[in-house]
Amino acid sequence: MRLLIKNANVFDGKHAELRHNASIVIEDKLVTDIVDAALPEDGFAAVYDAGYQTVIPGLTDAHVHLSITGHSLSDGWRIDEKAVRSVRFAKEMLLRGFTTVRDAGGITYGLKKNIDNGFLEGPRILPSNAMISQTSGHGDIRASRAEERITDGIYASADLNSKISVIADGADEVLRAVREQLFLGASQIKLMAGGGFSSAYDPIPTVQFTLEEMKAAVGAAADYGTYVMAHLYTPQSMRRAAEAGVKCFEHATLLDEETAKIVADKGIWLTPGPQLGREYPLTGLPQAVVKLFEDFRQGERRSAEWIDKYNLPILYGTDVLGDIGKAAAIQLDDFRLYKARFGSFRGLVAATGNAHEMLKLSSFLNPYPEGKIGVLEEGAFADLLIVRGNPVEDLAILADPDNIRFIMKDAAVYKNTL
Repeated sequence: MRLLIKNANVFDGKHAELRHNASIVIEDKLVTDIVDAALPEDGFAAVYDAGYQTVIPGLTDAHVHLSITGHSLSDGWRIDEKAVRSVRFAKEMLLRGFTTVRDAGGITYGLKKNIDNGFLEGPRILPSNAMISQTSGHGDIRASRAEERITDGIYASADLNSKISVIADGADEVLRAVREQLFLGASQIKLMAGGGFSSAYDPIPTVQFTLEEMKAAVGAAADYGTYVMAHLYTPQSMRRAAEAGVKCFEHATLLDEETAKIVADKGIWLTPGPQLGREYPLTGLPQAVVKLFEDFRQGERRSAEWIDKYNLPILYGTDVLGDIGKAAAIQLDDFRLYKARFGSFRGLVAATGNAHEMLKLSSFLNPYPEGKIGVLEEGAFADLLIVRGNPVEDLAILADPDNIRFIMKDAAVYKNTL
């Protein structure tokens, strides 16, 4: 089936200059041609008039958790509850214009399979499968110290037994945990390499996994042609991860100049989601918590300076999880914050063309080798949005879902208000 999008001002995912008054030809779920002229409309199954609005590649959120949709630690959810809730979460992301997401840890096997075969609606998923954590690390998601390890791999914890995350201590256990995720189809591996906010047993300054353990994970991933992404905040965690060969730093909020130089030298990707840079009210919180938030907000401002100075490659990642309504408010709105920190063009490339480049790190484990993701050019998947205004010049346009007039994934239309 051949489709045509006419009168399009095309952003290709890479270059700031748009191609004006172009025609986009789609056949068999791929973009087969983009020409800077009108085309005869005979022979097309459908013709969509972009009305000289901006056509951009489908968006990629490089850090989501599809199976973490609420407070399961307090509610004690079963694995089937987590899985079924992820169906709605995924569909709503697609309807916000995210045609691809990189899942940074969770239960995605069945969801991804049934989206890919057309049974469910949702974005393409680049799965990490379970987050890999040390004992008492950021992925040790036991609700209390009463939830003990019963035997190897079995815990008195519904969350751990659901394999949202797995605990591995020592290089041999890390190797096994990595290979288990690869067996389930991981396109990359997620390590918890430093402290966090949402787990009870690992203060922010903690450095997690020894160098030997991280090198074991990196080596096992590299043997399968792919890479490790790591949760971390502090320079200490980042430097150890860089030495181990980790290729993508998630958050990296407290990045300093010395570490930025290391990141630049090694070509490491950053997903510097705003997280605590959002305008959360701090009134009524304990003073220690207020100070932590303020330190992180200051860290985000400083890290943006080093990212700009050393031209570090960035991805658009929101870390959306928890309450689905809150996620809906955050996932597009973060484009305002990316604009403020990195500028409109750089922020837009982070969600489009840079995702195309990042996916090359997965080499032959790329789950979607039939087409290009994150760009609009010949051979790209027919994943695209038609947007009111020009987000290259004003990225905040994307923060308003009403400005996204048209959403297509795999040549199927999911929204059309043209």
